[in-house]
Amino acid sequence: MIHEVNIKVEIAGSVYPLKVNAEDEQDVREAVKLINTKIAEFERNYAVRDKKDLMGMVMLQLVSQLYKQARGAEQDLSDLRRLFTNVEEMLKDHLRNINTLGE
Repeated sequence: MIHEVNIKVEIAGSVYPLKVNAEDEQDVREAVKLINTKIAEFERNYAVRDKKDLMGMVMLQLVSQLYKQARGAEQDLSDLRRLFTNVEEMLKDHLRNINTLGE
């Protein structure tokens, strides 16, 4: 059974009440920490003070990183599928060879 909890998180000085699965609470809090860290980095490195603009910049950076990782994972999965197909073919060839020797 999924147990939900109510939490409050602060992002860029604003508090947001959330209802999350209890098992996801730590991940949400880590995500909030990452977002706030990135906002502080952008604030230090760029002449942007508007929190909305900072959040937009952080969102763009984090989502583009997510897409990059997802593409990498898709490529890895494709490579694994190809590898398993090759291994399966090798095993079939080996089995055919064994069966041919037994005849």
